[in-house]
Amino acid sequence: MRKIHGESFLFSLLAIISCLFLFNCNEHIHKIYTNQSFEDICSIAYKNKEAFCIVLVDSTQELSRQYCLKLKNKDFVFTSKMIYNIADINISSNEWYMKWLCPLSLPLTCVFSNDGTLIDLIPGATKETFLYTRKAIFDMRTTNYHYPNRFKLPKYAVIPLLNQVLGCKTDLNQGIYIPTALNNSIDSLRYPYSVYLGIVGEQMNNDTIKSKTLAGLMMELENPYYLELFKNEFIIAKKLLTPDFKINDGPNIRVDNEIVSLSDCEVAEDNAFVIPIHNDGKYPLKILKIFTSCSCLNLVDHSEEFVISPNDSVMVGFNFRSEELGEVTRDIFITSNSINKPILYIKILANIY
Repeated sequence: MRKIHGESFLFSLLAIISCLFLFNCNEHIHKIYTNQSFEDICSIAYKNKEAFCIVLVDSTQELSRQYCLKLKNKDFVFTSKMIYNIADINISSNEWYMKWLCPLSLPLTCVFSNDGTLIDLIPGATKETFLYTRKAIFDMRTTNYHYPNRFKLPKYAVIPLLNQVLGCKTDLNQGIYIPTALNNSIDSLRYPYSVYLGIVGEQMNNDTIKSKTLAGLMMELENPYYLELFKNEFIIAKKLLTPDFKINDGPNIRVDNEIVSLSDCEVAEDNAFVIPIHNDGKYPLKILKIFTSCSCLNLVDHSEEFVISPNDSVMVGFNFRSEELGEVTRDIFITSNSINKPILYIKILANIY
């Protein structure tokens, strides 16, 4: 009888040790990585036959920090079943994700199969974000979780097109250029990244005519958001069209101060001020739109699009009226065709008494 009990105890002990060993191995294999290259994380996932997530975060942003904290604490998520790579977009090696996906907001969870195929795009840092991420990984298909995007396409339609663009980028990295595949991507998803990859491919083929054609198409896509995100790509396109192009020759916006202090402002009283906008370039500067962050800060004039000639300036009037007491911070955003600062940010600091 004692022998039977002894064997039973030994068996139970071995079973517990085995479970602990397996758990520890599982924890060792499935990790949360940080700023690994796409190729490296794909290799890890393929080796372990596991799907993976690349989470685009902005380390300066509070919501991104909340996401990372929830992931670290395993809130709403079982990391033992998933591989995560946290990609900070402020690191240069991760910039291409922003150019490829052009997200409207961060954090953004990108779910991939173990062969590197994009499965789903899930924004935010809520409980639903993690639950839908888990669902996408377990089902290996796109969920119906909302995904607002700049392409203005349903998520189920945009993901296959983004996979085409990713495939073209991967081929180009290996020195392979398949024009028909990239042309299909450009026709279906016309935005600067797909066009730029086409320029790179045609330059690999030493086809100057097609490179210039694509550079012209790139110019048609020019707007403040794209100019800010694809600054270097637009410069390459401009140089293809105008070989002697210099960035300082183009429209070049400047203001005297990017931080404007308003002192001795009385509550509920109008406080008028002006901001001179200069064009230091050799081509006309087109001011497309001026935005303010609050209804308490209003544009007095120049509400429509206007042009500033080379080496000239325009005085733009504003009015600030606050119902709050104390120190107040507001913002002005000036969008233009300037390649140096297509979106110029001006901070307004006011002391209200």
